[in-house]
Amino acid sequence: MGETTDDSNIIIWPQKPDDDNDNQLWRAEDGFLINKRSQLVMDIRGGDLKSDTYIVQYTRKMTMAHNQRFGYRDGYIYCLADPRLVLDIRGGGSKEGTKIILYKRKESDNQNQLWTIIPVGGPNEAHQIPYYPPPDYPQPGHQQQPQSYPAYPSTGYGPPDNHPPSYGGQVAYPSYEEASGAHHQVYNEGRKAHLSHQLIAGAAAYEAVKAYRRHQERQGEEMSHGFIKQGVAALAAAEIVKLAEEHNWSRDQKEKATRDAQQAAEKYASREFQF
Repeated sequence: MGETTDDSNIIIWPQKPDDDNDNQLWRAEDGFLINKRSQLVMDIRGGDLKSDTYIVQYTRKMTMAHNQRFGYRDGYIYCLADPRLVLDIRGGGSKEGTKIILYKRKESDNQNQLWTIIPVGGPNEAHQIPYYPPPDYPQPGHQQQPQSYPAYPSTGYGPPDNHPPSYGGQVAYPSYEEASGAHHQVYNEGRKAHLSHQLIAGAAAYEAVKAYRRHQERQGEEMSHGFIKQGVAALAAAEIVKLAEEHNWSRDQKEKATRDAQQAAEKYASREFQF
């Protein structure tokens, strides 16, 4: 990718020397993959989450960014909103200039879908990689492979030492009904809605589940429970990114709200999709 303009295709190219490789360097920030030279992000062209769609660079969106957010696991770079879709070298070739597309994940003959992330820069830069959906859910037909690439920490996931009290082993997040009421206030009144961080996180989780329902209906496909949980967790985290900016939250507040929203989204999804 030598272009630095909106809608330029992402292609494969031999690795360049350190003094001329800015257009080959990327950083991860809240699921966005940002190019060092252009400051544009990886984008699924047209917003269509379907197989055989080109990957381009585009201006970062703060809302409706489902086609710009990615995760990395087991060597796959995948769409957070639909983990079945991954970055793929079109045609499986290695010719310079071959375009990158979104394609259904393959469990075999998949070398053109597997990527190794190589950190560059100082320690602080190298650790700006994380942000992936919770990796706790088994994926049908997919066996966990030993990692042959660096294992980066999944910042923002897992209960911290100061996690809010739980009852009977369950995290205390708003009920589905409470989240529905909070959702109306948060998404209609914005900053005028004076609600707790927990209720706002619940509203984000509710929005994520409803958004996933709409996505599933558009696609017309049934998804496994594991994929649904991953999808709603990723969408909930995306909503928190937007709401955290609107409410001027600190980093700690944002990370805690992200965890709460993801856990709530998984619970609400169980009710919404009846599993």
